[in-house]
Amino acid sequence: MRRTSGKPLCKTKEPPVRLFVSYSHENATWSKRLMPVLKVKANVAGLRPWHDTELKAGDQWDDEIREELKRMDIFLCLVSVQFLASRYIQDVELPEAIRRHKRGEIEIVPLLLYPIDWDADCPLLKKFNPLPIFGKSWREFEQEGGDWNDALYPIGNGLKQAIDKVRARKATTSSP
Repeated sequence: MRRTSGKPLCKTKEPPVRLFVSYSHENATWSKRLMPVLKVKANVAGLRPWHDTELKAGDQWDDEIREELKRMDIFLCLVSVQFLASRYIQDVELPEAIRRHKRGEIEIVPLLLYPIDWDADCPLLKKFNPLPIFGKSWREFEQEGGDWNDALYPIGNGLKQAIDKVRARKATTSSP
């Protein structure tokens, strides 16, 4: 997605919910497949997604990513072996998300691309209910005779739930 004027595409009067997409570049195809869902949620729910493809030539990418991590309301991580092997994700992105979640500032939503061993490979994320459906990765939708598009509805529904949680939290913290 290109940067816009900074305003969400929808007509909601509520402030936007900022979503940070964390993924391994080796899984860029899956990130691109997710974009239509994020655009719909931007239009109807005031979601403002951000991922590193928004970086421009000359941007100081580390500074920009760290700034977006400070602004996010939702940390959406596209979990795969490649995600788990990424030093930058493991050293910068995931620790910041976990720290902010423990302080009650953000929601963490794992989106499981391929089956993994949660206990052995990803203990930090195993307590969070993953998308698209608990116990089933996005890739498994194809492997079971379906299509990866079949997972878009449960992914979109799960993102809507996370958006609602953020809005509810903000409403209680901003109330007098």
